[in-house]
Amino acid sequence: MSRDGRRPRGTARALWAPIAVLALVGAGCDLNAPSARPSAPASDAATSPTIAPPAPEHPIGIRGTGPAAEFFDRRTGKKFAVRGANYLHLEVGPAGTVVDRTFASSYYDGSAVEADLAAMRDLGYTVVRSALDICQAECIGSSSGGLSAPYVANIADFLQRAKRIGIQVIFQSNDLPEGAFMSRLQNGCCTEFDGYMNSQYFSPAGVATYRDYWTQVVTGLRDAGAPLETIMAYVLRGEAWYFSDKPPISLRRGSITTANGKTYDMAKAADRSRLVTDGVRFWISEMRAAVHSVDPGALVGVGVFAPNAPNAWRPPNDTRTVASLAVFAGAPIDFFDIHPYPGYISLPALMKNFGITGREPFPVVIGEYGAFKFAFRSPAAGARALMDWQVASCRFGIDGWFHWQFRGTKDQEVWTGTEANGAINLVLSPAQRPDPCRAKSFAFFEDDLARGATVRASSSTASDRPTKAIDGIQDTSWIAGGGPPRWIELRLRRASTLKTVRLTVAQDPAGATTHVVLVGSSLANLHAVHTFTGRTRDGQTLAWTPSAPLRGVLIVRILTTRSPSWVAWREIGLIGSQ
Repeated sequence: MSRDGRRPRGTARALWAPIAVLALVGAGCDLNAPSARPSAPASDAATSPTIAPPAPEHPIGIRGTGPAAEFFDRRTGKKFAVRGANYLHLEVGPAGTVVDRTFASSYYDGSAVEADLAAMRDLGYTVVRSALDICQAECIGSSSGGLSAPYVANIADFLQRAKRIGIQVIFQSNDLPEGAFMSRLQNGCCTEFDGYMNSQYFSPAGVATYRDYWTQVVTGLRDAGAPLETIMAYVLRGEAWYFSDKPPISLRRGSITTANGKTYDMAKAADRSRLVTDGVRFWISEMRAAVHSVDPGALVGVGVFAPNAPNAWRPPNDTRTVASLAVFAGAPIDFFDIHPYPGYISLPALMKNFGITGREPFPVVIGEYGAFKFAFRSPAAGARALMDWQVASCRFGIDGWFHWQFRGTKDQEVWTGTEANGAINLVLSPAQRPDPCRAKSFAFFEDDLARGATVRASSSTASDRPTKAIDGIQDTSWIAGGGPPRWIELRLRRASTLKTVRLTVAQDPAGATTHVVLVGSSLANLHAVHTFTGRTRDGQTLAWTPSAPLRGVLIVRILTTRSPSWVAWREIGLIGSQ
């Protein structure tokens, strides 16, 4: 979603925060040198003309204020439907981290890009969201300083093709590029701004360097002949976060003067809080000014993954911290870009973490949401879950959606839109579902009878109740709290036809197990229909399909009679029809 090279089981993609963050960015700063200052766009791309061309007219704007704010098309006066996908070409790089090669000089294929954009348009998508700098190798930064002219030329070509196809573009930045920009920051900062990310937001050198980067990006695109009016918006940071356990945030004594020229007493909690609020807002203001110095009519936004409180969804040792909604609400952004991924905790719980209620002072888009492979066994299962997620998000006033991601087979974590005959792209497409707030049935959907069933068990631990075995999240488990014999039982909504039983193992240590599947139309007539026996391990999926579907099933019980561990299941799936 946002991402780094990526997560241990149980952390999150917006541990894209992760894929686009930790693994994509590299190391922390080794900072102590004179303060950096903004410079004229130094680049191996063409220099700016003496007389700048007129500012482009962007067709998409925002009208209204507060909860009534919405995107609209200036050409027609109508509300603009923001429906799209993220577009990247991901591979595992030489360091084992995820890299995006979309605009790399040795990889970029304009004709293939145009075909993909046309396919998006034909599915009814209106906007494509892409990244300037999730690349690491053959990236936007030039080793000789400034930007890579070939890379910028490929982005400009992408925009020209998008204009020809008739689709708008959102570009996000995820980091300062390696090379001249990162070196400039590392050589121009100081140890009181540590933790790599903290230096970019709060130090004078970091803000000046990032401001220069954005100025060079927009200037470079303009000078390369890019139709800037095709850029619906610039997301100043794909996922904005800072380290709470690194300086200056972690300091508890002394004073710090940040990029905005203000000084904070780090012994005072109120000053530490103001440092973050003032610093994030100042950074956004400076980046917006950089973009508008070249493209004054452009919309700008900021993206975030979900904070980890009050509902924890990331490990407690993950110290990446997202500022509160109130901080961003007081910043000069046109819209807010959030990244809630299914597979960890519920959408309402994530929205509570974001602070999203539907009454925000600006439009809110879901810039990333996708189907993790650890959570969904197939693209079809992921497609259904993403549709349900999208529909559920409507009650929070969401103004746009971009699933992760449109194409490819090399995403190590997420099912992509083109897999399984394009299941995800199809299910989320406006052509198939003009109203994003209404679900629709597709022939390839599997009906999981476990969803909505009533569940009970022979025993449970206090925190791992039976419902966790049917919540659609494979990183949670029902745990009996003891060894066999133990059972878990599902009562379906009504008598149904059962076609497949699918069980995801939760077990430590691995070893020989025996699990009996019993079914019946009532408790009085439960009978065994299948026995799984053999060596099993954690995360393994056990599946049984009877020779003929079982009809009239109301109750399904899974009885474990042998196991080397406490009895538990990550997920129980009952595929069939009612």
